[in-house]
Amino acid sequence: MGKDILRYYLVLRMNGQEFGVRQAQRVLGLSSPGKAQRILNRMVKEGLMTRREDGKYVIVKDPPPELVGKLVIKGRVYPRILIYATYATVLASTYTLLTRPGPGFLLVEAMIVAPLWLEAIIEYFQIRKQGL
Repeated sequence: MGKDILRYYLVLRMNGQEFGVRQAQRVLGLSSPGKAQRILNRMVKEGLMTRREDGKYVIVKDPPPELVGKLVIKGRVYPRILIYATYATVLASTYTLLTRPGPGFLLVEAMIVAPLWLEAIIEYFQIRKQGL
């Protein structure tokens, strides 16, 4: 699946659940309804949308495989592990500030939190490389 199709999917998903060709053309900022029609048909082929009998296109509720494990916030895609890394960091920092544990415990905290951030950074750059 092309990154342009995923980008169009995200824009349409943010703007509603069903579209006609003209409405999709306006939302996507396309110059011709023919291009909008081709994009909508491609989304149907990829399983991102379905076409009803009245001619309206409806977004499928399940996200495409490329977006599983990702968060979409205001049209931008982030790795879901970013939430877990942030939560673990806040939890560990709060515990450290409240209890003032020894250096051994600080090392254990770092060993727990560091892999989460490493994975979040790697996934973030993979998402940006895909152009999402």
